[in-house]
Amino acid sequence: MMVMASLNCKPQDGETYWEINNIYREDKTPFKGLTEDIMQGILDYNFHFIKKGDSLYFDLPAKFSIGLSSFKSLSQLQIAKTDYYQMYKQSFERDTFKVMFKDLATMTESKNTVLEFVRISKAEYEDHIKDELLEQKAVAEKINAFKLQLKASPQIVLEPLQKLPQKSLAIEDDQGKAITLLVPKEIELKKSGQIKTQQFGAIKIGTFVKNAVVYDIQHLKKNYGLKQLAIWVSTDPATFHLDDWMKENPKRIIFKADHGDLTGYELDYDDKKQKAVIRSVFCLKYKKVGQAHVFLYADVYAAQFAGNYDPLKEMNEILNFNYLMLENITIQ
Repeated sequence: MMVMASLNCKPQDGETYWEINNIYREDKTPFKGLTEDIMQGILDYNFHFIKKGDSLYFDLPAKFSIGLSSFKSLSQLQIAKTDYYQMYKQSFERDTFKVMFKDLATMTESKNTVLEFVRISKAEYEDHIKDELLEQKAVAEKINAFKLQLKASPQIVLEPLQKLPQKSLAIEDDQGKAITLLVPKEIELKKSGQIKTQQFGAIKIGTFVKNAVVYDIQHLKKNYGLKQLAIWVSTDPATFHLDDWMKENPKRIIFKADHGDLTGYELDYDDKKQKAVIRSVFCLKYKKVGQAHVFLYADVYAAQFAGNYDPLKEMNEILNFNYLMLENITIQ
């Protein structure tokens, strides 16, 4: 994660230095599957902060501050996709700082989760910041090298497109206004009953998000669950520009852009393998219809596949299905 870190906070009486130490269920139930990867992702933010009085001054993963009296949400830690994390307590206990939240994204009974920080010395803190900056530089170089490799030898393999027989269907935005689509005859559209959320620039869309509705694409023969293309609709007054979205994430690479229809990769860095990897593959179509933002979007994450094998074959299979649907749906 690219950050701007600094140590501008001058030492004063009462300053203490803290780093993230662990994340776990309150009842010690182990994380499983995709939840384990998501929680590890929170640890990977590598939070470091200086406590001064009633305020926390963060240097990692970015430079920001939080007042303890107003610290009510994990979104204040700049953690992505916190819609289903309901913070209910934070407390200092000698050399430990705990942030407690309910993980409402899981279907398991065990939901209460603890984000734990521990106190360290000033010297350790400064060493950690310096080491992190050096690590970030090395990681950025490896990711940039991988980008060049993917441009020379793409790992997305798109099959030749087929033109499918179509029919007209109408969906509604959250205000009940109709949006007409031309879609393949073999699919139906249904309001999603799954817990899902996605963010497009400043526009957040999810199952329980205000001004938003999500439609699942139901196919007669294919069902890839959360990996399958969906239609995300929002009447959020925020603006969206596709060009800005393409550039906002330095780890996002566009593989193909055809009249505004996009396919591409999002990259990550695997600490265990010490190399840049493909985190996910995605496809996207966007159109503004009246006051509604309409997105056709799906991403397929490597972490969604179990086992110690290269999941690219399965990722390409699902991406090709999603891309076929995307290219055969017209937002009118």
